[in-house]
Amino acid sequence: MPAAPAYPPDLADLVLAEWPSALPLGLSRDQLAEVLSVCFLASLTTDEGRPVRFRLLLTPPEALPEGGEPNQGALRLRFDRPRRLAVDELRRLSPAVPFETSLIGAFVDSAELKVWGIAHSGAAWLAPSWGGRAAGQVWTDAAIVHVTGPGRIAVRTAGRLVAGLERGALMSSAMDVFDSAWLPRLFEVAEDELRREADNCIEASLLRTISQHMVRRVVRLIRGAGHGGMILFAEPEASSRFRAGEGLVRLKYCFAQEEPQRRYRTLLRRLMRSLGELSVGRPVGWAEFRDAADPLTEEIERSIFELSRLVASLASTDGAVLLDKRFDLVGFGAEVSAEVAAPSQVWRAIDVEAEQSECDLVESVGTRHRAAYRFVQNHPQGLAIVISHDGAVRFVAKREEGVTYWEQSVSP
Repeated sequence: MPAAPAYPPDLADLVLAEWPSALPLGLSRDQLAEVLSVCFLASLTTDEGRPVRFRLLLTPPEALPEGGEPNQGALRLRFDRPRRLAVDELRRLSPAVPFETSLIGAFVDSAELKVWGIAHSGAAWLAPSWGGRAAGQVWTDAAIVHVTGPGRIAVRTAGRLVAGLERGALMSSAMDVFDSAWLPRLFEVAEDELRREADNCIEASLLRTISQHMVRRVVRLIRGAGHGGMILFAEPEASSRFRAGEGLVRLKYCFAQEEPQRRYRTLLRRLMRSLGELSVGRPVGWAEFRDAADPLTEEIERSIFELSRLVASLASTDGAVLLDKRFDLVGFGAEVSAEVAAPSQVWRAIDVEAEQSECDLVESVGTRHRAAYRFVQNHPQGLAIVISHDGAVRFVAKREEGVTYWEQSVSP
């Protein structure tokens, strides 16, 4: 049976269990539970029809330098007097404190939770979530509560997830599917093919990281658009059948098999040739790619970014975007046949390797998720990524127990 839903006090307990021991949190368990409860209730409200989204910085104003600057720290703007931390206060402040560039500052004042003002951080902190080579700015180790949608809150420190609450389910820092061993194995055949073309002068981990960054960008762009979408990855042989109108996927829009449809592979080959010149007796890895300052590497990275934007835009139509495991664009507007067998049950992964999982009901989700379940059930080598209109992200794959899904933690 599905687990009982979790609530902010449960999240507070998980945060305390996962919080880095070397960092002071500065709040008691009850104070943390109160903060998370207020943020949770605020997330369920709207302000003049707009969803309430904000970041809440849990640190005294004195902890930020008076001369701080955006994108190098934060510009501290104190109110003339602290205000009580309350649901309506956060709701009213949220439009004036954009999620991407500012934070609401809160602290414990005389044993009470208060809002002290605004910290204008700038947008540089978002760099890691876009998956490029740019490093994010870590300007505080204090706890920051991210409120990104109804019932969706997370606690972070120094850019890292500590724990979160998504649709009644707890998420820990360990729930990042990209850190798993099973996900790279799904793509290793295509990855090895590319490395052989480059005479193995590129580390497998580098190609893997670049591809993961590509997927992260696509997911983030779809989430940002607010319409939801689904991405399907299939074996190249299966994609050929789907292209021909055979099998479990029907494509409304199918791309001709020309170089632009294979552009991602073209870009990776160009990148490997460029980085291969840096190879001196050993394969080139992430450090060389990150530090490469030549115009060609920067141009290729921008092109990969734009390709991720294209894939995300295709997901805005009805149906899924279909790619093969070489990241070739097969088509979009894809429908998974309702005539194929659906799993009788699915499994919710508790950890990234699904070593622990719990049974869940197929009927508890909408048509998009059920289509993902049917796709994986009938194409066990495939992968489905479902992004809900509310921003929740679910990875679906076949494991030993059966069709399994992971509620992916996403930045920000």
